[in-house]
Amino acid sequence: MSVALDEYEEFEEKLHLFSIRVEGIPVWERIYFNVFQEIARKKGRGQSHTHSGDGLKDYLHGFALWLKNAVYRNPYFAGEHDFLFFGHQRRKLEEDGYWWDLYCDPIHEQGELDYVHMETPVLLSHRSPAKTENLRYLELIEYGGTLQRKLGLRSPSLPDNVVSRLREAEAEIRRRFDVDVDVVSEARDALHVRNTTLPLYEQLLDRVDPEVVVLVVSYGKETLVEACKRKGIPVVELQHGVIYDHHFGYSYPDGETKTTFPDYLLTFGEFWNENARYPIPDDRVIPVGYPYLEERLDAYDDVERSEQLLFISQGTIGRGLSQFALEVHEDDRIDHEIVYKLHPGEYDRWEEEYPWLAESDVRVIDESEPPLYRLFAESSAQVGVGSTAVYEGLCFDLETFVFEADGADVLRPLVEDGAASTIESVNDLAEGLGSDAASRFDRERFFESDSVENILEELERIRDTHGE
Repeated sequence: MSVALDEYEEFEEKLHLFSIRVEGIPVWERIYFNVFQEIARKKGRGQSHTHSGDGLKDYLHGFALWLKNAVYRNPYFAGEHDFLFFGHQRRKLEEDGYWWDLYCDPIHEQGELDYVHMETPVLLSHRSPAKTENLRYLELIEYGGTLQRKLGLRSPSLPDNVVSRLREAEAEIRRRFDVDVDVVSEARDALHVRNTTLPLYEQLLDRVDPEVVVLVVSYGKETLVEACKRKGIPVVELQHGVIYDHHFGYSYPDGETKTTFPDYLLTFGEFWNENARYPIPDDRVIPVGYPYLEERLDAYDDVERSEQLLFISQGTIGRGLSQFALEVHEDDRIDHEIVYKLHPGEYDRWEEEYPWLAESDVRVIDESEPPLYRLFAESSAQVGVGSTAVYEGLCFDLETFVFEADGADVLRPLVEDGAASTIESVNDLAEGLGSDAASRFDRERFFESDSVENILEELERIRDTHGE
């Protein structure tokens, strides 16, 4: 990879960075993921998602959303509920015309939990109409914290000894990775976010008074998790993507932990339980399945398959993968139709970043239609690098090829299991097409069946037994 993951862990261990604390708050656990991402970006890794800007126009738009949230979907008007969900902010438009939270809405639809669902904005907006019924927005917290920070309120103070250690980390990053990262500013910003939003989250918890908090993507939500722990409320995370040994949102160096990690992690299947070094006991990492995938497998069961080769893109590797897809498209030995499926985070910038693809006649999917799972159902093979979607595509019995690029280690277990093949060239792909590797994919090990029932059972068990 562009940044050696083992070397990053060695860097952390050498400087004992997890031991850095400011007024008892472990600082490194709140910034180390961002620091790694910044190093990787400066070493040439692409951008995963498009982000909103920080210009005056964006701040004014955010302020308007903050004011609107005072009267529309105000989270503090939610009332009391047993379960408080913090969903995935990126929704997907489904064929029923609604925008779904893929990880939470199947649970809401099939279960009878007493819940309220909170959502943060993406690119200063929310998708509508949303499938989620009892939905509230979080601008009062997200932008309320931003407003305080812009006014200089609740600014943190970093002791000289902490600044010294963080400067030492900057020097070591420069020596090892040959890039500059302002680690001191990362720490100060993270603590400022904590100071400005922790009271707001605590007020929300007091208002809703949940027995369990359920969230998607825990990294980046450290302040929310801290608020829950201060209130004695168990936090449950739903797996949302690939988890692997060096995923810095989940896997921690031996002997280290994360005080703001959820109390429980509900995974897609047993495979993911074995795939990282979680900072919680093994019996709190529970395989339950992936409801949305299970639903879609049934929905597209009768779709006719064709000789179609599906490329699964991601912003971090999109340049290299799109160039390879074009090579495949132009090679006479490959008689499959080439379809290039962009990640939603690439939709609004791919034509500028991948001009060779825009100028070609390759079929590029840059919107929510047709759905990814329909593309899986009608394809015969797939090529990817490090996306969860590659695992999902195997559930549709696709021949699977892992393109050697930054991030391919994520899918290495599939290659080791014989369910996928590694390719570096069009020759490799041409020789590999037609294998039966997909038949060696153990779906149940990766994605357990009866997922909604499993999740509901675990949530109710946690509600009834946590803390006993």
